[in-house]
Amino acid sequence: MSSDDSLQQGWQWLVPPVVDDGRGQLIPRRRVSKPSVPTLSQTLPQADLNFAENPAQAQMGQAVDAIDLEEDEPAPLPVHPLASHAVQLQGLPIAYLLRRSARRSIGFSVSAKGLDVTAPRWVGMAEIEAALQTKADWIVRKLQEAGQRQQLKNEARIFWQEGGLLGYWGVPMRLCLTGRASNSVRTRQTYREQRADGGQYLHLPLDSDAPPAQVRATVQAWILREARSHFTARMLHYAPRMGVRWSALRLSSANTRWGSATSAGVIRLNWRLMQHAPRIIDYVVVHELAHLHHMDHSPQFWAVVEQMLPDWKQLRRTLRDKPLPSWD
Repeated sequence: MSSDDSLQQGWQWLVPPVVDDGRGQLIPRRRVSKPSVPTLSQTLPQADLNFAENPAQAQMGQAVDAIDLEEDEPAPLPVHPLASHAVQLQGLPIAYLLRRSARRSIGFSVSAKGLDVTAPRWVGMAEIEAALQTKADWIVRKLQEAGQRQQLKNEARIFWQEGGLLGYWGVPMRLCLTGRASNSVRTRQTYREQRADGGQYLHLPLDSDAPPAQVRATVQAWILREARSHFTARMLHYAPRMGVRWSALRLSSANTRWGSATSAGVIRLNWRLMQHAPRIIDYVVVHELAHLHHMDHSPQFWAVVEQMLPDWKQLRRTLRDKPLPSWD
């Protein structure tokens, strides 16, 4: 998965830009009030599964509650940090970065950074601005979705401290720093406690005032171990049923790619998948194993996926539409 924090180019499975596949829409979700405790290379051909934050390119080409709720303020539109030009689209000022290239058409890309416009060297500004007006609906909608997505990520920030929350297997998990507690509850090694009420707690062998960087590093080390064990078990489960053989599993820390598969049978899976529900993890595992049959996204490829997971479309949509918070 590529490290560019971009949006909307739905499913680019091969190492970019080898294959561009169809893109899905982002579904903005209603903001909720914050609780007191914060919520939650390659020389062989390779097929990748991207995060929901993916680049989108376009070629020139509520429920009502019975109680009063505050109106949500619209998320601010991203402003490109390297913007070179500006234009008014649907009454909104839009700053964008204009790139010139040898391409034959004008193209647009919306990411978390903002709007990129790529145009042939010989095309004048009047034609570029006319193209922008033609695509105004698409550009403004994608910028709004990018802003909303970034807002969701900011609101789901993880606090690396006692009582902080992060998702694990799709369920909030509370951090417990009990390395200096009484002998009866003192934590000597990291472990997860699953309670009968469904709550889960990650006990860390750290002092309650440990610095955030140390807490984050300790949690990450634990999740990396759990990820390798869980991913291996799921691949051993599905590979025989799919009639494929994989040669190696490697954990990925990429920012925007969930997984990849090479023609040599090397499977890469992002360890942060462990924050998603087990069924979502299975979808990514099956997706990458299916590439050992078809290194593309042909109907034959999706038929292999559907044979294992008939609800793969819903799983893919959930994966795409649920942004994970930054680990900063």
